[in-house]
Amino acid sequence: MKNACMKKIHFLIAAVVFIAVMLCCAAAGAETAEDITKKCKFYAGSGRTGSNAFAKCTDRDYKTYWRTANGPKCYVEVTVPAGQSASGVMVQFYEHPHPWGVQIRDENGDWTDAGHTEGAYLAEYLPLPEGTTLFRVANAPEAKLHWSMAELRVYGEGETPPEVQQWQPCADKADLMLLVAHQDDEVLWFGGALPRYAGEEKKVCQVCMVVPSVPYRRLELLDCLWTCGVRNYPAYSNFKDAFSFTLSKQYKHWNKNRVYSVVTGWIRRFQPDVLLTHDLQGEYGHGAHRVCADAVMHCVEYAADEEKYPGSAKEYGTWDTPKTYIHLWKENVVDMDWRVPLEAFGGKTGFEVAEEGFRCHVSQQKTDYHVEDWGPWDNSLFGLYRSTVGPDEEKNDFFEHIN
Repeated sequence: MKNACMKKIHFLIAAVVFIAVMLCCAAAGAETAEDITKKCKFYAGSGRTGSNAFAKCTDRDYKTYWRTANGPKCYVEVTVPAGQSASGVMVQFYEHPHPWGVQIRDENGDWTDAGHTEGAYLAEYLPLPEGTTLFRVANAPEAKLHWSMAELRVYGEGETPPEVQQWQPCADKADLMLLVAHQDDEVLWFGGALPRYAGEEKKVCQVCMVVPSVPYRRLELLDCLWTCGVRNYPAYSNFKDAFSFTLSKQYKHWNKNRVYSVVTGWIRRFQPDVLLTHDLQGEYGHGAHRVCADAVMHCVEYAADEEKYPGSAKEYGTWDTPKTYIHLWKENVVDMDWRVPLEAFGGKTGFEVAEEGFRCHVSQQKTDYHVEDWGPWDNSLFGLYRSTVGPDEEKNDFFEHIN
């Protein structure tokens, strides 16, 4: 009887293993959808600059865009190549997100809504019904304002490619909050931090951007963050870009009290376990970087005090950040190794992924900036500025002592 039971158990185990292997093989055999945009035909209606200008939406240049007229009749009609079908479409807006949707023809020949968004993000993706060969990208129902589309990408049959951006909202509760001044700072001065913690360790990483900059740089930022494994949409303030070499001069461009209010509000809203920001000397001296560091040094204290900026305290409550790191801070130094291979990126190191992320900032490739974990602005060196969980001991993990 015992042997018979054991045989049954072995049989069941073998069956489970076989099914698991088959499922893995099936998953491995699933083809990734091809970007078929260049093979599709487009007809753009109600474009302010003429339908021929829609070509700007397929040139992979974020500096060009197609602007629609007002009204619900704005649309782009997409015809898929013969013998193929489309599985989904991604739209990237130039300036402001806008509610949009996809429409297909019903059995009566009328265009009907097949899915739409609320227009929360500059880059959004919508799946299409199986077998779709003709569809429209148009305003979402009830949406009538014009919109400026930078890029439209159509995907054929198969699994949604990993590069397709499907953003989650800003974090309700962040593991790591990264406060930076400009687009590209997130990898230039912080190296493999996002690839390691967002991509490899799947921590919730909330990037907070002080300067929104020009529209095309915001799209470059999204490409970079997605490449690094970040899935929560970045938060923006609206301070105008301005340059100075000193903290005092930068605060002549930006009201200090307003900066402190915004940063305190972000800390309370995102409740990070770890807060990370720029060098107090602004890396190469940039005043906006200096402001970020100065604000963090003050606002980690303010965020825990309900009497400071009571508006955000009432909205989000107070928050006492467990650990705060400042780039190149000279005390309690940690030297992060960004050269460790990361399984989530096929063995690439965090440094290599950060380099890929920086290349997403196409407009910045002719500058003198590079991702460097050496030299005077070494992006692997940080100091533990403030901690409620004790000093670092191993000094190789921002989350040391964080459960």
